[in-house]
Formats: sequence, structure tokens, C-alpha cells
Amino acid sequence: MNGKERINIGIKMIREANTKDISAILGLWQEMMDFHIKRSDLYKIKPNAQQIYAYYLKEVLKNHESRLIVYEIQNKIVGYLMAEESLNPPVYKETRIGLIVEIGVTKNYRNKGIGEELISEIEKWFLNKDITRIECVISDFNEISKGFWFKNGYNPYNLMCVKKLWKNSLQIR
Repeated sequence: MNGKERINIGIKMIREANTKDISAILGLWQEMMDFHIKRSDLYKIKPNAQQIYAYYLKEVLKNHESRLIVYEIQNKIVGYLMAEESLNPPVYKETRIGLIVEIGVTKNYRNKGIGEELISEIEKWFLNKDITRIECVISDFNEISKGFWFKNGYNPYNLMCVKKLWKNSLQIR
């Protein structure tokens, strides 16, 4: 798929997202965020997060180095994947890399191969752009997500650490 054509697989379809899909994607995003917020304060969002995210999605749709695809079953969006092309520092042999920014599949449609199909589609897109390295960030506490990515051939290679600073917890000289 290069651009805006569709892959039609019976009643299922993977296609490019458009502005009409933003509401459905927001619902999937909120479902993913609710899962993460319950598990870590680091995922707390602003009260108007959905409005902000809707604007962000519109910007992603305009960006030629990004791709936002949806998975539809009988005209209902049940999954989405956002990816983008990124640059590695120039010291590396692979200067262009692919980033899978987000993937979400609604709870009732998980474990049916939808995530794998979305990944397969985005991997083809990256290969068509001569990008052979793809990265994604996984929440360390999300064992379901880790299992999904590992099963699909993605391996850990870095560890991202976080520390929250509080003004009262440090002596400022």
C-alpha cells in the first residue's frame, strides 16, 4: 500500500486514516490511556487531553513522514497504528529509522491478529522507504504489550529510565 489505496480483506480493511476517523481513534487512544493511567501516575493527562490529541492527530495526518492507519471491521474502527520516519544521529550507519509511535486495538478485538496485520502493513511501508530498522517504546509494566512485541520479532535493546523531580526534594544552591 503506497499512499491512499485500501487493502480489502472481506469485511476487514486496513486503510489510511482521515479526519473523519479522529473520533474513533480518540476512543481507542482513551482506552489505551485509561489502562496506563491505572498503573502509573506518569501517564496522567490534562483535562482537555482529547482536544489536544485530536489536534495532534490532524497534524500527523498532514505530515508526509508519518502514517496513521486504521483497522476496520464492518465499517467500525477497532484498531489503529501511528508510525513515523525518524533520523538517527549521523554517526550511525542506519541514519533513517522507523518509529512505531502507538498501536491500539480495542479490548474485544484483541488476540485476533489485528495488531499483527497493522504491524505487517507498517513494516511494508518502512521497507518501501528503504528503512530496515523499526523501534517502539513499551511500558515496562505492560506485560501484555511486551509479549505482543516480542512475539512479533521486536527485541529489547535499550532501557529508558525515569525520575520525577520535586522542587522541595532538591537543595538548590
